[in-house]
Amino acid sequence: MIVGKVLMTVAILQFSVIPLIADLNRSHAANPDWPGHARNHLVVQVLTTSAIGLLALFFLWAGRVDQALGVCIATMLAAAALMPFFISVVASPLYGGQLMPARIGIGRIHLGQIEGNLLNFGSAAVLFVAGRLMV
Repeated sequence: MIVGKVLMTVAILQFSVIPLIADLNRSHAANPDWPGHARNHLVVQVLTTSAIGLLALFFLWAGRVDQALGVCIATMLAAAALMPFFISVVASPLYGGQLMPARIGIGRIHLGQIEGNLLNFGSAAVLFVAGRLMV
């Protein structure tokens, strides 16, 4: 049980904390080449995902609700944070999106051919599901 909750926690921290570091800097949110409106959307998205992660951690660990309910709510919140990333990747040809066009910021991070964002969100999804199956 505890190992599962720890794996879920690591996954939540991945999608809540890493984007704050990776995106709220000159490579993204403060990038003068990006339109101000796009930068605004990015900041809103990153802060929303982080807030969702904090709520998920609260329900997972605080003990303020029944444990099974807390795990269920944390699972739904994690899904709400992770699923849009994968949907946007699959739908990117429809709107001309890219994971990271240049190797700047976290875009420099690759594991073989796997880009850093996909690595972070993909491993977070795998860790979360593995942890959830243990709880």
